[in-house]
Amino acid sequence: MNFLNCVFMDRAFELAKKGLNTTMPNPRVGCVIVADGKIVGEGYHRWTGQDHAEVIAIKSAGEKARNSSMYITLEPCSFKGKTGPCTDEILRSGIREVIVASKDPNPRVAGKGLAKLKKAGVSVSMREDFKQSFELNPGFFKRMRTGLPWVRVKIAKSLDGYIALKSGESKWITGTEAREDGHRWRARSCCILTGSQTIRADNPLLTVRVGDESFRNPIKVIVDPNLICDIDSKVFAEGKTILVTLNAKDSIKFDKIKAMKDKNIDVIQLPSSGPSSARFSLKLLLMELTEQECNEVQVEAGPGLVTSLFEEKLIDEFLIYQSPKILGKGLSFIDKANERELLRRKSEWSFTDVSMIGDDMRMVLRNNKYDNPSFK
Repeated sequence: MNFLNCVFMDRAFELAKKGLNTTMPNPRVGCVIVADGKIVGEGYHRWTGQDHAEVIAIKSAGEKARNSSMYITLEPCSFKGKTGPCTDEILRSGIREVIVASKDPNPRVAGKGLAKLKKAGVSVSMREDFKQSFELNPGFFKRMRTGLPWVRVKIAKSLDGYIALKSGESKWITGTEAREDGHRWRARSCCILTGSQTIRADNPLLTVRVGDESFRNPIKVIVDPNLICDIDSKVFAEGKTILVTLNAKDSIKFDKIKAMKDKNIDVIQLPSSGPSSARFSLKLLLMELTEQECNEVQVEAGPGLVTSLFEEKLIDEFLIYQSPKILGKGLSFIDKANERELLRRKSEWSFTDVSMIGDDMRMVLRNNKYDNPSFK
């Protein structure tokens, strides 16, 4: 791809990022239309159910779209969902060439969009820039390929590695800027996953507070096997909340579940992971969230839930805020793990970003398996 082509595709990716907090469960997509070496139309997908990036760009270009080139961050869709197929709009517009950064991992598309355009005489080429495409839509790619959402664990910790005092108190380890940045990561997530102990200890709202930016409040999902959450907790007061518990086996639990449902709280019941177990499979929970079309799950929880996710190898990414404060003693975010086994194990994680956010350091680490474009 020559220099100008790279510039045009980079602009398409820049546009796609404007939909970072709003397109879910759809992927974030940007599009640029070029004629005689100049951009004549551009667009990005804003909200699910509204026009896709390609359609917005075509409307922006008008008659100038005829015999032009289109640069798209993801293969155009070829089926009718909440909107019509983008391939049909491309063909109607008279665009002669389409360049995409990546195939769509959705099995309903997966090359069919490009094949339809090619069959109709449109010149089609692919940039094969999986890394940039994946960075933009990690949850969408993972959900389509594996049937599970992207799991990001957010941690705020002290310089000596603690997330809270022994009592569980943790307000506030990090500064205002880091907490605001954490809300921006919340905003791009489809759901926030936490545990009943966190709800009881902190009584959080788990909403997004990011000023004037456009966003959807994520679904709030609470892991509560034994139904110990107070029905009047703040988390239930606003937005959609799902409480996940073990299958009810007695009248007391049936009554609690009925009271939750009467307050419009969604309840998912799962079987225990063993005959005498008081836990359920977290992978089964994530499969339920896939049914809810969740792409990215942000975990904001204590060491119990984080350790369980870690042991079940369900974590894809860590979002860690490192404070310069020293607590002396406290709780670690991984609890009761086999230290010697972890020491011997080859590192599974790589830093993808290290930045200063106010007085705190933000570190993003990703599982190394996603370095392989063919991950499953």
